[in-house]
Amino acid sequence: MRSEHQNLLLFGTYSVCGALVFVGAKLGMPDVPPLLFAALRLDIAGVALVAAAGWRLDYWRPRTRRDLLGVLVVGVFTLGVMNAVLFAGQQHVTSALGAIAYSFMPVLTTGFAILLLPTASLDRVDALGILLGFVGVGIVARPSTTALHADRVLGFGLMLGSVAIFAFGTVLTQRVEPAIPRLSLTAWGVVLAAVVNHGIASVFGHPLTAIAWTPTAVAGVLVESLLATAILYAVHFELIDRIGPARTSLTFYLQPIVAAPLGLVLFDTRLATVSLVGFLVIFTGFALIERRVLFDSVRSAT
Repeated sequence: MRSEHQNLLLFGTYSVCGALVFVGAKLGMPDVPPLLFAALRLDIAGVALVAAAGWRLDYWRPRTRRDLLGVLVVGVFTLGVMNAVLFAGQQHVTSALGAIAYSFMPVLTTGFAILLLPTASLDRVDALGILLGFVGVGIVARPSTTALHADRVLGFGLMLGSVAIFAFGTVLTQRVEPAIPRLSLTAWGVVLAAVVNHGIASVFGHPLTAIAWTPTAVAGVLVESLLATAILYAVHFELIDRIGPARTSLTFYLQPIVAAPLGLVLFDTRLATVSLVGFLVIFTGFALIERRVLFDSVRSAT
């Protein structure tokens, strides 16, 4: 298979698995409490990713203080607290709306990079792109809605909080500069994040006995842990090595397109027109920030 066809296949796989993060979460709840769902997702994925890192890489265990610090940032913050907040919010919003919240990720990551990384810079067009991203989020959230939709506003706010945690943690990990390969870093980070999420679930009084192991709960946990975590991260690193992080981030804009029809078929939930408008505004902001990457991609394709 030609390299560009492999990249396209990986890109499509990543987009689908990314959308399944939100679909799988809705599938398993409310039979599995959100905080326990986040922990179980990471339990299974952590075992699979550590096994994959040990099989593929010689450098699969942390060796330096920077490696350990990187694992600590990823495990406690980037994936640990982030997953708890993500699942707490996902119970209140549709899978498509959750995916739209995560389409804000590339814009927010750029903002944190400008603040934290000495090599990052901001021009007027970049600033306009970041501003449009916030405007798009405001359109989707619609904070002026009535109390009838308070849960939806709360859920979307929690989803945005998880996006901010993930984006900040990602940039902070770049600042730490661990030498360990990205797959190994994430594998051990997922294992640590599983411990963190079990601790959070315990603090909030959610024992494992609270889980009702229905067929849909089992399906949701398996989809979430294997497809939407283990395979998602494995493909993520492969894509970054092949096409770079900027082009890889374009998958965040395909995920709502995949999640919306799946949500309609599985849960009979429809995406509001105003949410679609907000998503398009967010994408416009991203296009302004990554205009050079998009131009190069179109030029190479033609």
